[in-house]
Amino acid sequence: MSASEYKKHEESGATVFQVTPAPQRKFWFAIIGGGLMFLLGLATFGSEHLLGLIMLGGGGAAFWWGWTHDLRPPAHRTPSTFRVTRESIESGGQTFKKPDIHRLIVKNGITHNVVGIPGVLVPVSTPTAIGAAHRMEVSLTSNALEVESGGRGHVLAGGMDETTAFGLLTDVSRVLGLNVSSG
Repeated sequence: MSASEYKKHEESGATVFQVTPAPQRKFWFAIIGGGLMFLLGLATFGSEHLLGLIMLGGGGAAFWWGWTHDLRPPAHRTPSTFRVTRESIESGGQTFKKPDIHRLIVKNGITHNVVGIPGVLVPVSTPTAIGAAHRMEVSLTSNALEVESGGRGHVLAGGMDETTAFGLLTDVSRVLGLNVSSG
C-alpha cells in the first residue's frame, strides 16, 4: 500500500529532491470496534439513555481516532523538499557542509531500528497484540533519510517505505560523491 515516492530535478547547479510520504495507515480495529459500539449505542439509546449516550460518544471517538490518527512523527506526514550539491545539503533553512556530515542513514520513525531479543516469547493481552500489530504496520511506511551532523540527526524526508528510502539515500549519496553501501 505504500505510495511514497520522490522526484528529483536539477536547479541552479543543485539536485532538488521532492519527497511525498505514504498516506497514513488506518487503525481498522478501532474503526470497526468504534462503529459497532456506535451502532450498539443507537440501539440502546431508546431504553437506556445514559448508557446509549456513553456508547455513542465512545464509539464515535474510537471511530474518529482510528480514521484520523497517524502514529508517525510529524516529519513523516508531510511532503519535503531539499537541495543537494557536491558540497552540501540544504534542508529546512539549514545547510550541512559535506566535511561536517558524519553519515547519511535510513532510520525508522516508529521502531528507531531497535531490534528485539530473538526467540523470546512474551505473553501479551489481545488488545496489546492488536496495538503492536498496528504499530508494526505503520512502521512499514515510517522510514526517513537523516543526515547526521554536529552530533545530531536531522530528518531530510520521512514517511517512506524501505525501497523509497534506500533509493533516496543512494541518489543523495551519488550527488554528494559519497560511497554508500546499504547491505
